[in-house]
Amino acid sequence: MAAATNNKGALPEGFVSPFKRVPQEDRFDDALACVAILTGKSLADVRKLAEQLGLPKTGPYWVDNDMVAKLLMNLGSLVASNYKEFASIDALPDVAILLVDYDETTEVGRHVVWHHIRGTKTQQAFHYVIDPASWIPEQQQVTTEFSHLKPAWYIEVTASKNGGRK
Repeated sequence: MAAATNNKGALPEGFVSPFKRVPQEDRFDDALACVAILTGKSLADVRKLAEQLGLPKTGPYWVDNDMVAKLLMNLGSLVASNYKEFASIDALPDVAILLVDYDETTEVGRHVVWHHIRGTKTQQAFHYVIDPASWIPEQQQVTTEFSHLKPAWYIEVTASKNGGRK
């Protein structure tokens, strides 16, 4: 994935993301951290609801597409699509949860938040990712540089119009 800007991954000067990074706390809660990022809730609040909806209290566990959809709807009135295969950056929606570093043998990857900013008269269009992984360098936590990521699938996230699913 090529960066939209050539500024070593930094967000454009003056831009403030509407999403705040929430770091994952264990090896399995990257999708939960992405839900927390998108809804503005704490990871503890997301985990609590996920457990009420059937997620095991301890790992290992996999947060599937249905769980992501339920959490986004309940915590943020957001609609999640089913997983869609990644084709190109240009084909991605404005907001998504990307499944990156996917291993076809184990069918496991990890999740990051994708956000595309449309261009205006005063700012060029660009996109960036918010990576909840606890082990990545600080400059890759919120970045416009994604060459280190290998996207495979994504879940489009939109505001709810009627509570339905895409």
